Amino acid sequence: MIDSFNRRAAGPVPPPEGAATADAAFAARPRLARLRDALVRTARAKPPRWGEPAVFFFDPTRQAELDAARQPPDPLAELTALITAELFTLVASVEVRRVGRATDGLRAAADLLAPRLPAARDLAELLAIPDDEVFLALAPLDRVGVRLHVRGAANVADLHRLLAPALGLAQSQFQLLAPAAVRPDGTLPSGFAACDHWLWPTQPLCAVPRLGGERVVVVGPAAVRPALDIDPRFPGLAVECEALQTLTAAQTAEAVAKVCGAPLPLAVPVGAFVARAA
Repeated sequence: MIDSFNRRAAGPVPPPEGAATADAAFAARPRLARLRDALVRTARAKPPRWGEPAVFFFDPTRQAELDAARQPPDPLAELTALITAELFTLVASVEVRRVGRATDGLRAAADLLAPRLPAARDLAELLAIPDDEVFLALAPLDRVGVRLHVRGAANVADLHRLLAPALGLAQSQFQLLAPAAVRPDGTLPSGFAACDHWLWPTQPLCAVPRLGGERVVVVGPAAVRPALDIDPRFPGLAVECEALQTLTAAQTAEAVAKVCGAPLPLAVPVGAFVARAA
């Protein structure tokens, strides 16, 4: 089956007229509810049982006619068209995405059908994008941190690019890790010892864990150069970011202490990671 959403399309996808307005979000409510119902019906439907005897013809023409008659219509083709019609509006408008997430059962039904239907997988991943969430980035070895309000970022690579100017770091010189990478003394494993906690550029941004109501990432030195030149997951999706707070050394130490569960000194440890952009 053809992928319903071209991940390698060059440039932004033109949205439907008026897709970025509140009116578009209001108009999307009944459509997304109908789409939810269609997804649920398809997920619950059982494969057809024809109950035909295993007959066949020696005449190839008649056998071909029998085989064609036994082929049921593709129940997923119409559903794919319904989903695809909504994907572009969802990409173009955060208001419509909010409506989609608020449509009870829509994302759950898309998740359920995702293994069988590429369009449903696209829909589920689009609705999983953490729009309008706060991300706390902590560099324990430098005692610096920042809180960002992020919208439209689909994967870790998007966040990586946003953090570089916010933290004043060179993109190629730092690695994003899950908070579990922080050791009890507030330091990070060196080199590949931390690879189990790496957040890979292609991972969906919803993989970043929440701690205390906000998503938390840890910034450390890169063992390998991060591959950030990946195709956008959803071409045309606008990525926006606002810096809410630049943490002091004391605030960063306090935040890291909450992650590792032990108090930390305010001073930057000897041999700290300092990868400031030139």
